[in-house]
Amino acid sequence: MKKVYKHILVIAILTSFLSCDSFLEESPTKSASIVPESLAHFEALLNDYSNFSDEGISALMFGTDDYELSTDLYDGFSRAYRPSQAIFATWDMDLVANEGTRYSGWNTEFEKIFTANLVLEQIKDVDATDSEKANLIAEAHFIRAYSYFILSNVFCLPYTEANKGELGLPIKQTTSFDEAIERATLEETYALIESDLMKALEITREFGQVNGLNNSWRASTAAVNGFAARYYLALNKYDMAQEYAQNALDEFDGLRNYNTGMRYSDIPAQATIFNPGPINVDILYPYTHDQQNVVEDRLEFGESYYYRQLRNAYWSYWPSQELLGIYDQANDLRYRYHVVEDYTYIRGAISPAYSYPGYIFFFKSDILSGPSVSEMLLIKAECQVRQGMWADGITTANVLRVARMDATADPSDINLSATSQGEALTKILEERRRELPFVHRWYDVRRYNNNEDASDDVVMTRTFYPFNASAIISSEAPITYTLEKNSRKFAYPIPNDEILISNGKLEQNKY
Repeated sequence: MKKVYKHILVIAILTSFLSCDSFLEESPTKSASIVPESLAHFEALLNDYSNFSDEGISALMFGTDDYELSTDLYDGFSRAYRPSQAIFATWDMDLVANEGTRYSGWNTEFEKIFTANLVLEQIKDVDATDSEKANLIAEAHFIRAYSYFILSNVFCLPYTEANKGELGLPIKQTTSFDEAIERATLEETYALIESDLMKALEITREFGQVNGLNNSWRASTAAVNGFAARYYLALNKYDMAQEYAQNALDEFDGLRNYNTGMRYSDIPAQATIFNPGPINVDILYPYTHDQQNVVEDRLEFGESYYYRQLRNAYWSYWPSQELLGIYDQANDLRYRYHVVEDYTYIRGAISPAYSYPGYIFFFKSDILSGPSVSEMLLIKAECQVRQGMWADGITTANVLRVARMDATADPSDINLSATSQGEALTKILEERRRELPFVHRWYDVRRYNNNEDASDDVVMTRTFYPFNASAIISSEAPITYTLEKNSRKFAYPIPNDEILISNGKLEQNKY
């Protein structure tokens, strides 16, 4: 934890003020740190979306049944997996703890929390109007609540009445390096998140456009309401989740119609495969494929209230056979534009040839994860169904379906239908999984397994070769790995190096 706080000013401030030489005459240190001094400084700090947008969290990417971990894929293309992916995908908590912080999310989210605390501590001394300060204060509370919510869903057990006394997170509300780093209870952690959320909802900055782009890189009324809907859905408080989802939709409900707003990249990637071969194969990526460093492309997509993205440094979102199986592959345009056939060819599975698809939204690594119009429609639909208004829920979901399904398909293929509440819930949850793969599945399985409805419970099982920290051992018989419904492994371990740095003050999760 101290490691995060020692370096955060360099990460979060230096990058925002490289042109302000006088502002950086001293290097930030533990005893004498440089802090923003004007409203413009704070605005620049929070405008630097690169410090807030990325979520490189292996548990979310690899830890669910949306991700394919199979011996068949490994046998056909051994480079599909590194040991670290198998470690997270099989919930091997001893090895996960030793993996380090790089892709755990621990450091990166606490860096965002530190920046929010910096704003809250220093904004009172800035020459600005009360309304200007109030919006920055609300935004800082939003940033802190958002990061604590992510951390709690990765490193803590699900929040239930029975789990309130379980280990939560260190409560960091200042920039002091001497602030206690012992873990609070889960109840205290969620109390902080909800308190921050209530203060964030006081924001008055409306969702809109700046220079023709949606201002989703900053907090807005729609973004905060969208996060509130996500938060209360995670707690199975369906009436409140629906209310906040509707608030966001009332402000902005624009969807990109995949019939008219999507296409393939102008320049298909090519691979030459051998054995059989040589054969040249075109790999059809979504039109966003070449836009690795073009943030405008993500902003122009238009459906996001808040610019966050799950970032996979391995460039490999392998969709599971289970996930692929719930798409209408003939008519669902999400399958057409996001499931890239023969993706293994472009990654090197060419001799001998082995074909497996990859899931691509923008560049190979990036899937939007912030609150969005489509997420709000799905939250609203699910909450309607769970509260008995299942026909209304199907109608709400079909608003999204019209924008995602081939318009030339039969109406019965475009629109969902149901004859009971149970059938409606199953179809809505499948639609949610099709629309929001990888990004939300970990959160969803946690809440499904802790609500009052047993029909949506999920036990995740996969069969794969044994492995250690440095190698996958394909010469040995495969092992079946299972994450049971009430497993304590739904809380990933804090990286061991963080435990060591804390001199044992951070308590590790127990399994």
